[in-house]
Amino acid sequence: MKLNIGCGETKLEGYINIDIEESIKPDLVLDVRKQNLPYEENSIERIVCIHNIEHIEHKYHPHILAEFQRVLIPDEGELILAYPEFEKCVKNFLDNYKGLKDFWRATLYGRQLYPGDYHVTPMITEDLIPLLKDVGFANIRYIPEIDQEFNTFLTCVKGVRPYNHENLLNIEVFHKNF
Repeated sequence: MKLNIGCGETKLEGYINIDIEESIKPDLVLDVRKQNLPYEENSIERIVCIHNIEHIEHKYHPHILAEFQRVLIPDEGELILAYPEFEKCVKNFLDNYKGLKDFWRATLYGRQLYPGDYHVTPMITEDLIPLLKDVGFANIRYIPEIDQEFNTFLTCVKGVRPYNHENLLNIEVFHKNF
């Protein structure tokens, strides 16, 4: 199974297309900020989240990324993210790069054509990588989008979740019982 999270109008064949907006008729209406994905642990081979994580408040990113990590298949389950690289977009906006000030404004704030079509989180890859590692992603790689170097494509796979207090307690309980 493959998931296209925040699909909007871009529905992908062979994927379960998921979005919060019912009017676009996704396969599944779901608010990933507040709801868990309705899939078993270790059951999803790929999640794509293309140009929508910047539309979600940063305070929800740890929950969302942990939920993605939960459902992906260990060692091979792949997460693909794409987003505008905030610092590059700011520079292009301030420099009015190629005379496209309105375009650069939209890369920073969204197009604002309808409710939810605005950016609320500045995406900076160097800030995102530690969060991905904290929830258990590995083999993190990223490149600029071809012909749009202000956008970043990032891929990673489900790795082993790092130990936290709760995980450590569960391991101790496990060892005491065996």
